[in-house]
Amino acid sequence: SGAVGTGRGLITLEDGTDSVVKKQVYAAIGQVKLMSMYAKHFSKHGIFCAQILATKEDFRDKEHYANMKNCMENLLRDNVVPVINENDAVAVAELMFTDNDELAGLIATQLNVDAVIILTSVDGVFTGNPKDKDTRIISEIQYADISSFERYVVPDKSEFGRGGMRTKVKVAHELAEKGITTHIANGLTA
Repeated sequence: SGAVGTGRGLITLEDGTDSVVKKQVYAAIGQVKLMSMYAKHFSKHGIFCAQILATKEDFRDKEHYANMKNCMENLLRDNVVPVINENDAVAVAELMFTDNDELAGLIATQLNVDAVIILTSVDGVFTGNPKDKDTRIISEIQYADISSFERYVVPDKSEFGRGGMRTKVKVAHELAEKGITTHIANGLTA
């Protein structure tokens, strides 16, 4: 999570601190800095942003689901960009999303969007390990061909990630079944 990574860069916790406690503290501290960064970047373009933190429970409870959907639709109506993230400070294992890609897929379905852009540290889905010189990027995968491309997806994850490319492709597949296009792109390039 970006909040956990950001928090880790801001504070050093005592050795021996429970790993779950560390993650919660890093997330709680990091979320403030992360949202201030989002607000700063959006404000350069005259755009407001808002924060919505979610857990899986929000998608299981009809009232929470309806309230969250209503909030996001109203923000979008008023040209405010909702920044939605897992509530890592309070999420416990059984309530955690695989990663934010899973959360993006749930939000996309909830709002019935046209497309989802999933940013990652590589340029997309490759025919092998992106570090190998003979590997090429797969520019487009049609829904009917998704299963044949899954063999290219390696289980590697980033240092702070939980899902990796495997989850991104799984989410893209599920969204394609609902008629939602998914773009997987490098978020580190301008």
